[in-house]
Amino acid sequence: MRTSLWTFDTVTVDLEDRDCSVKAVHAISLTEVTIVFRLTDRQLKGSPGKLRKAIETLATDKILDLASFLDQMPPG
Repeated sequence: MRTSLWTFDTVTVDLEDRDCSVKAVHAISLTEVTIVFRLTDRQLKGSPGKLRKAIETLATDKILDLASFLDQMPPG
C-alpha cells in the first residue's frame, strides 16, 4: 500500500466570495502548505461532503503542480 505523504488539516470555504483555503501537512517533514484558490459557482453545487472532496482534489492538483515546478529548479 502506498503511503500518503500529505494530509489535509483544515479546509475553509467562504461561500459568499467562493474563496477556499486548504492547509496540508507533509507526513515526513511536517511542512505546512496553505493553498488558496477561488471556486466557480458550478463547483459549489452539491452536498458539503462532495464539496470538501472536490476541494481536496483541487488542492492536491495544486500541490503536485508546485512539486513539479520545484523539481525543475536547479539546486542551490
